[in-house]
Amino acid sequence: MNLVTKVMLLIFALMTPIIALYMYSNQTSINVVEDQINIANQNRLSHFLGSIEETMEQVSVYANIVTKDPDFTELAANAAVVSGYDYSAMVDSVERKLGLFSLSTSWMNRISVYFPAMKLGLSSQGSIPYDETYLSTGITTNWTLRNVTVSGIPKRAFTRHFVGPSSGVTDLGKTSIIVEVDLMEDNIVSLLNRFKTQGNNDPFLFRAGEGGGSGTYLLNASSDEAMVKELLRSVDVGTDGGVGKRKLIELAGKEYLVYALTSKKLGWTLVDYVPLEDILEPVTRYKNLFTATSVLLLLGGAICAFFLYIQVQVPIRLLTQSIHQVKKGQFSTRIVERANNEFRKLILQFNDMAAQIQHLVEKVYLEEIRSKEAVMKQLQSQINPHFLYNSLAFIVSMARLGRTEPIVSMGHSLADYYRYTTRNDEMVTTLEEEVKFVSAYVDIMNYQLGKIAYTADIAPSMRRLPIPRLLIQPVVENAIVHGLEPKPGGGSIRLEAVEETVCFRIIVTDEGVGMPEEALLRLRGQLAEPEKGDAVARSYGLWNVHERLRYFFGNDASLSVDNVASGGFRVVLIWSKEQGLREGQARLRADGGDV
Repeated sequence: MNLVTKVMLLIFALMTPIIALYMYSNQTSINVVEDQINIANQNRLSHFLGSIEETMEQVSVYANIVTKDPDFTELAANAAVVSGYDYSAMVDSVERKLGLFSLSTSWMNRISVYFPAMKLGLSSQGSIPYDETYLSTGITTNWTLRNVTVSGIPKRAFTRHFVGPSSGVTDLGKTSIIVEVDLMEDNIVSLLNRFKTQGNNDPFLFRAGEGGGSGTYLLNASSDEAMVKELLRSVDVGTDGGVGKRKLIELAGKEYLVYALTSKKLGWTLVDYVPLEDILEPVTRYKNLFTATSVLLLLGGAICAFFLYIQVQVPIRLLTQSIHQVKKGQFSTRIVERANNEFRKLILQFNDMAAQIQHLVEKVYLEEIRSKEAVMKQLQSQINPHFLYNSLAFIVSMARLGRTEPIVSMGHSLADYYRYTTRNDEMVTTLEEEVKFVSAYVDIMNYQLGKIAYTADIAPSMRRLPIPRLLIQPVVENAIVHGLEPKPGGGSIRLEAVEETVCFRIIVTDEGVGMPEEALLRLRGQLAEPEKGDAVARSYGLWNVHERLRYFFGNDASLSVDNVASGGFRVVLIWSKEQGLREGQARLRADGGDV
């Protein structure tokens, strides 16, 4: 986990308790605001409904006064026996008083009196027809919203009847006077409008229908009737004994708080609904402010972490990567840093240190190369006598047989051979030159044996590959001497040079007699011996090749031996491509020229 990640985690760790405390405080504030608003709204509804009830009670008092007024009672009792003039005077007196009663309160729009005995109807707005059918079926002691006609204009009004005596409610023949009070719908709507201006609410009156009917509602002037209908379908706002109730519902994708308060006296329910977001607007504003502040704090923390990353993490990462490159041997690594901060001095010191290490390593490396070359020359001196002994033995044999032509050819071949092997000023050759030399060597050996078939398959990309001199010839010589020579009849030797993804391989395969398993295991052990190992291993010549291969290409290079399943013996030389290229460049620098 890097430093920037730790800083970001620290910022989040510090912000977590603050956010948690805010969430708890915000929820508490919401609960308090909701409770206070609920109490306030319920109190407003109760006050508003109380005002309506009080006014309608006052109307009821006026109606009772009418039923007990002497003029009204006298007309109801004596109208049948009075003269025409007196009857007219009594009717005029009653109409004037009805007009006064209608003016005594701003709520009462019309008051009507019916006298069943005379089939007479009088109103504060003039004479009205006496409708016995309506009176027989339409009398109600509760406030009911009905359709009425005033001065020829159809309207709706809240109507209630007062009957004297009260037994006449059920029997019109026992009734002497009926008082009908009409409160026009416009008065209640006006009151609802005034109530609505006190907030974002939308009040209306509702009365549940009898027998499960849809009920009746009275809206304020700006009410959304479609919303009211949806609300009535979602919430049961019927009578509940006068107890206020509240419910949270969702309408048109928004949440609303619905308040309902039923009047026992009127039988109507006052309903009001308010958008929850309007109620919680102060809390929401505070929440948004806190959220913006939190985002700014987190953004500020991220910016600080970014600057910390640029000023600290990037230089540390550059130093770490550069140290790994130096560790891998790339001593020319340098850090390019233009920032003028606390790490600049450290980076400059690292560059100085890398330059000094590069200088020392190159110096030691060149010394090591020269030391290896000295060892290689000593090893060549071991190889050359071995080959010379075999060649001289062949010349002696030819001389005894009197075959002068092979002796002459051998002499010329030996001269070319030693001209190639004794060039100690150049210890490195190319694979192509070494293969040509091996071909010449096989020709020399064929003078002696006359049964060797030789083929070479060299990858074109490897022809100019630098290798030590006399690296392949001893392997081919070992194949001839220990593989093909003891075998009756002829045989072949195949030389392959293969380039793979990460390494080079040189494979020498013969069709000789092979090697017993026990001897093969012993040979592998001898090849792994250090320089002062068993002299028997060095007599094969393979140990010398193995040591020279490791000296030239590093300890990862190796020589492996194995029998071939079809008969014969195989020797594989392998080294890494990276090490081979680096050694070749180092040799060029040490020799001061091309290969």
